[in-house]
Amino acid sequence: MHAVWSCCRRFMLLALVLAGTPQLAFAALVDAIEYYNAPLDHYFVTADPTEIAKLDAGVFAGWQRTGLSFKVSDPGSILPGGTPVCRFYGSPKSGLDSHFYSASPAECTAVAQKFPDAWLLESSNVFQVFLPDSVTGACPAGSVPIYRAWNNRVDSNHRYTTSLAVLQSMVAKGYIAEGYGSPAAPVAMCSPIGAPPGPVPECSLSANDTSPFVGATISISASCSGAPTSYVWSGCASTGASCLTSSSTPGVITYSVVASNSNGSSAPATIDIVWRTPLPPPSCTLTATSQSDPPVIGSVLQLNANCTNNPTSFTWSGCATNTNVCYVTETSSGPHTYTVTASNQSGPGAAASLTIIWSLAPQPKDFCANFPSVLRTSMPWANTRAVTAGYPDPGFQWNGVWVVSLTVPSSGSSNLGRFTVAEFGGPPVFRDVSVSRFACDFRPTDASGNNGPVAEFGGISANSSFAVGNTSFGVPSLQAGQTYYVNVRNRAPDGSISCPSSPGRCDALLDLTIPH
Repeated sequence: MHAVWSCCRRFMLLALVLAGTPQLAFAALVDAIEYYNAPLDHYFVTADPTEIAKLDAGVFAGWQRTGLSFKVSDPGSILPGGTPVCRFYGSPKSGLDSHFYSASPAECTAVAQKFPDAWLLESSNVFQVFLPDSVTGACPAGSVPIYRAWNNRVDSNHRYTTSLAVLQSMVAKGYIAEGYGSPAAPVAMCSPIGAPPGPVPECSLSANDTSPFVGATISISASCSGAPTSYVWSGCASTGASCLTSSSTPGVITYSVVASNSNGSSAPATIDIVWRTPLPPPSCTLTATSQSDPPVIGSVLQLNANCTNNPTSFTWSGCATNTNVCYVTETSSGPHTYTVTASNQSGPGAAASLTIIWSLAPQPKDFCANFPSVLRTSMPWANTRAVTAGYPDPGFQWNGVWVVSLTVPSSGSSNLGRFTVAEFGGPPVFRDVSVSRFACDFRPTDASGNNGPVAEFGGISANSSFAVGNTSFGVPSLQAGQTYYVNVRNRAPDGSISCPSSPGRCDALLDLTIPH
C-alpha cells in the first residue's frame, strides 16, 4: 500500500458499512462516476448517489466530471462470484486527504492492520466487482478490466479506469500501473457488464498538419465517443488515441484507426495526409534602412532579409538577432559587412551579404534639405519588397520623404518591370512618387533624367512600369549601371500633406518587379 492516496479534497462522506446483504435486485449495476480536481491534480470515483449529487451540485468545490465511468454492482444487490470493494480515507492528521479502493480482501485487511491511524476504513462494501486472475490478470466472462494507476507522488492519488488508452496516458505522465497480470497493463479489478450493450465508439481523425513536407513528423489524433479501451492503427505505429508518423516519399497516404470498447469496435476512421516535396533552401536579399546616406555612427540601421521558400530560422553575422529583421548601431566609421543565412526544412541557403559604409557626420543632402525628415533604404535589384514599418520613430514621418535607392545591373533584360507603392499597416494615404537619379527629387519629369525625374506617379496604391535601356515600350527607360532613387512623399494632388500629423508617421511599402 502506498503512503498516500489523494483522490479528492477532504469532505464528510457517508460511511457505507452494511449490516448485512438483503435479498434485493439481483446484480443491480450502477455507474461509478469519475471526477477530477484540477488544482489538486487528483481523481476520485464514486457510485454513491448522495456523493454524486453533492459533487455535481458543487458542494465540494473544484470537482468536475471527466465524462468517464464504469459499471459496478450496487452494494445492496447480489453479484454472483463478485467481491465487495473496501474504501479507506487517509486521515489529514497523518498528512493525508485521500481515498483508496481495493477489491482484494487481503489488501483491505493489510491496510487496516498496517496503517490503523493513517487509513480509516469507511466501508467494507462501497460496491461490488470481480477480481481478475491473480497470475494472468484476466477478467471473468461478462466483465472488463478496471486499471489502477498511482501518481507516484507524496500526495499519492490513484486513477481507476476501464480505458487502456487512459491508463497508458497516465503512465506516460509518470504514473505507475498497479494490479495483476502483465506489467504493461495490470488489472486491479473487473467491471461487470451485465447491462445491455451500449454503443460502440464512433471516431474522427485530425492532424496537426495535413500537408507536411517529406521527412517531417506529424501527430494524428483520434476523437472518439464511447470511451474506447483500445485502438488499432493502420499506417501509424500506436496503441493509443494519437500517433506520430513521418514519410520519406511524397504523395497522399491514408491513415486509419479502429477503436473498441466493451460493446465492440468502431468503423474505421480515415484521414488523408498529402506529403509534399520539401522546398529548396531559401534565397535571400538584404535591404538597409537608415536616416542618412550613408548612415552616421551612433544612429540606427535596419536590415531586412527578404527570403524565398519559407525560411524557419536566420543566422546573422555582424548583427545580433535570430529573425529576418536586424537593428545595428556602429561606433566606428568605414565599411561594415552584414551577412545572413536563412534555413528551412531542406537546410541553409546561400549567405546574403551587404556592406555599409558608415560616416562620421551627415553628408550633404542635396534636394533632401527641403524636407524635415528623410528615411533612406538601400534595395537590391531583385524581385523584393522594402517597408518602412519597424524603423524607430520618426521613421517615414507624416511630412517627410522615403528614399529607396537601387542600381540597375550593367547588363540585363529590356522587358518591362514595375514599381508599386502602397500603405503598410495603416490607413490609405495618397502618395506622390518619383523615379530619379537624385534623392528627394520631385521636379517636373525629364525623360533624359538629367534635369528631373524620369518618371512621376501617384495614388493610394501607386504603380509605374519601366524598361531598361529601351524606349520603344512607351514607358520610362532606366539606364544599365545607373543608380536611381524612388522618392515617396505623403502628398495629395493639390500638394497638401495627405498623412494626418497625429500618428506622426505613415508607413509604406515598395515592391520591385524586375524585368526578365
